[in-house]
Amino acid sequence: MTVRNVLICAGFAALANFFWATNAIVGKIAVASLPAFTLSQFRWWLAFVFIAPFGLPHIRRQWGWYRMYLPRLLPLAVLSVTLYNTLQYWALEYTEPVNIGAMSALMPVMIFVLSGWLGQGKLTGLQWLTAGVAVFGAYLVLTKGRFMLNFSDTGLIGDGIFVLGLLSWSLYSVVLKTVPTYEVNGLGLLTFMIGAGSLVIMPFWLSGLATGDALLPSMDVLWAVVYVALFPSLVSYFSWIRAVSVGDANIAGLMMTTAPIFNALLTLIVLRQPVLLTQWIGIALVITGVVLTLNLARRRARAQRENNE
Repeated sequence: MTVRNVLICAGFAALANFFWATNAIVGKIAVASLPAFTLSQFRWWLAFVFIAPFGLPHIRRQWGWYRMYLPRLLPLAVLSVTLYNTLQYWALEYTEPVNIGAMSALMPVMIFVLSGWLGQGKLTGLQWLTAGVAVFGAYLVLTKGRFMLNFSDTGLIGDGIFVLGLLSWSLYSVVLKTVPTYEVNGLGLLTFMIGAGSLVIMPFWLSGLATGDALLPSMDVLWAVVYVALFPSLVSYFSWIRAVSVGDANIAGLMMTTAPIFNALLTLIVLRQPVLLTQWIGIALVITGVVLTLNLARRRARAQRENNE
């Protein structure tokens, strides 16, 4: 792989992570006046409108495949579109984007751990140690360096909600490996996931009628709905695919560690909220732990391939 390809791959992967980071910032602004389920519902409906003309023809041509794997595809749509993204917006009603960014960077570690529990490979003792460094870094960010949890802090509610979101996405990532997605067009698969996942959100969105929540975005936050439907939903996805195709998944995966940096900087610039020194230290520990864990996993996989040859 040439240096040019590495730089292009890193650039597109960083761009994808930047827009995913802005999802937390824009989401934080929007949930101040819009319920999480309403924001999530209109985000995915609008994204579906944008992508459907391009994705639906692929679904029609390959419908036999979708029908065969429907029992697994529907839970995957729920885990990714319905749960992960909605839980993130719900969490933002209580917690801050910098916390979301730090925990999001733990995603590769959580996927490794969950894969091990489900029998798809185990972490070594050294990997557990490096993963522990990342988790401790996230803990520093969440507690702002106080070490002891303050259970009267409502932010912990949001942090707990987002942990559930991370678990749903990690389970999605593990289960996705059991589906031969390489057999179908990626654009069609994304269209199916968005369409199916948004349908499952609908009952929760409509339940707002009983509580008096806003069921429609006001003009004040319509821009936020359009933004998250376009950039974190679609532009990030295609940037990520471009990164993997130009470079490889290893480089793109390492660039996921840029998420907490983007979240922290955007918190300072856009929301004008302070990020403490202890939180920056925590972010550094998260990045260090995740990078070391990923590198150890790749070395182990390379050694296993060499032994099998």
